[in-house]
Amino acid sequence: MIRAGIFIGVDKTGNLQRLHDAASGARRMYEWARDQGMAETHAKLITDENNTKVDPDQISDAIKALINGPGVDQLIVYFAGHGVNINRSEHWLLTEAPLKTYAAVNVSGSVELARYAGIQHVVFISDACRVAPDGIQAQNVRGVDVFPNDLTGDKAKPVDQFFACLLGRVAAEIKDPTIAAENYTALYTSVLLEALQGKHPELLEPSVSTEDYARFVHPGTLERYLEAEVPRRVNAMGLAQKVNQNPDALLALGGFWIARIEGASTLPTRGPSPDSHDIPRQKNLRIVTEQLVQSAAAGHRSVLSSYLSEAHTGIIFGAQQLAGTTEQLATPFGPTQFETQCGIKIRGSRIIDYFAARAVVEFLGNDGHLLRISHIDGPAASVLLRFEGNVGTVVPVLPGFLAALTFEEGELVDVAYEPSENTWRWDFYKNRADEVRTLRAVAAASSQHGRFHLEGADAIRVAQKMQYAKGVDPTLAVYAAYAYHDLQAIDRIREMTGYLRSDVGVTFFDLALLSRALLGKAIGPNDSIIPFVPLLSQGWALLKAHRVQLHPALKEIDRSMRQSLWSLFDLDGLEMLKSALHIQEVR
Repeated sequence: MIRAGIFIGVDKTGNLQRLHDAASGARRMYEWARDQGMAETHAKLITDENNTKVDPDQISDAIKALINGPGVDQLIVYFAGHGVNINRSEHWLLTEAPLKTYAAVNVSGSVELARYAGIQHVVFISDACRVAPDGIQAQNVRGVDVFPNDLTGDKAKPVDQFFACLLGRVAAEIKDPTIAAENYTALYTSVLLEALQGKHPELLEPSVSTEDYARFVHPGTLERYLEAEVPRRVNAMGLAQKVNQNPDALLALGGFWIARIEGASTLPTRGPSPDSHDIPRQKNLRIVTEQLVQSAAAGHRSVLSSYLSEAHTGIIFGAQQLAGTTEQLATPFGPTQFETQCGIKIRGSRIIDYFAARAVVEFLGNDGHLLRISHIDGPAASVLLRFEGNVGTVVPVLPGFLAALTFEEGELVDVAYEPSENTWRWDFYKNRADEVRTLRAVAAASSQHGRFHLEGADAIRVAQKMQYAKGVDPTLAVYAAYAYHDLQAIDRIREMTGYLRSDVGVTFFDLALLSRALLGKAIGPNDSIIPFVPLLSQGWALLKAHRVQLHPALKEIDRSMRQSLWSLFDLDGLEMLKSALHIQEVR
């Protein structure tokens, strides 16, 4: 197997706090790669040591040279430095960010392109923060897709992603109290390297070949080790109340390995290293999320109730917040029907104004919580909504469905669709309503607090629950599509798109995007795709990778977006959306 690596470390980014171990962490990873036998021509170190500037072109040029050269079977892309989560998508900040909006790596778009770059296995490793940007300047960072956008293959290849922390959390560059006052070390990279260097023999697995006596570190084993060991180190250093660092990973299916250890049986051990069972499962927020998904998919709420109880107070960081959000979103509100069989209801905010070119819309009452929809032109239409706080969004309206919007602290955290009670759909839906609502709420809450993961049997259970008799839950289809996209289960997304089209006559933009149906295309009013922009904010980071052509009136509309799970825009963005809707060139 021909292996290659790009190892990037940036200590100083713009006016952000200087890091102490990002560049040296990248260098340690580079040295590990060389020790692994990676050829000098195939291992590229890119850091800001000696005040050297790091820009996206250096990274993309290095990747392009590897792809266009002799070719590689496995490529590892490692980054240490400052990172931000912009609209639920990762961005690595390079030297001149955020002053220069392009001086960053759009990780989501790069991952998408990497899947189709023709490399058998790509690994992204990110020792960086994943917090929301601070200030308007950082919010405008858009970054660059560093893999070539030539779509050399149509079939996705496995891409594994490792993150130092959960989405929205801070990756710790921890001051080690046992070492000199000015000696800092990046915790995640140090723990990672121990595994990759074979210092924990219990992580090593034999080759499938009887003639190969080396031992290997596989992605799944590495994920479990990091998930257990990093929090343990934080606790051991007495920093549990100061640092919360729970690693995350998105792994594709495949039999690839990341590290090869020769003569593993003779390597010394540094003492017992805990496996995933040594830290109680309830102390890991990601596992809490998985338990909530399993509980909801199984049709009961016992796990949800346990995390809401006082017995778990203070034990699991964020678990009660996650469970509380799930409980809130699973609780229905407002009317269950309109005489027109279609409408919009909202909690946590108020609708101030609206615009629709293909439907008749009117307020019900004076509190701005209800809109009645009638006379929809075609199978669906988009309604532009402005909420209090001078923010707004575009919401699809479907005949026979009520759209329920939930705001929390100024963020649009959920848009749910349910059949109006006076339609034929309700009789099929009502017996499954509690189960579907709970599962949808878990998807929304886990997306809000990090990421909606589906793994193993959960993926099948969610698909089954999503498709109740005679219909498909449109919102759960959106959440599930992003989870299946992480698993590279494109065929399942295409199945959902087909079900939705046959059920309601249209598919949602996000499903069309994630199923790769929008490659190089513009969306017109007759394409049966609604709305004409991504519903979830994380979809925006994929538009360039798919070369999607938005309506000309929406040029640079992403700069008007506000931090929100569901796409939310300021007044400038609303004017752009209204212009596109007004001339009826979109649906």
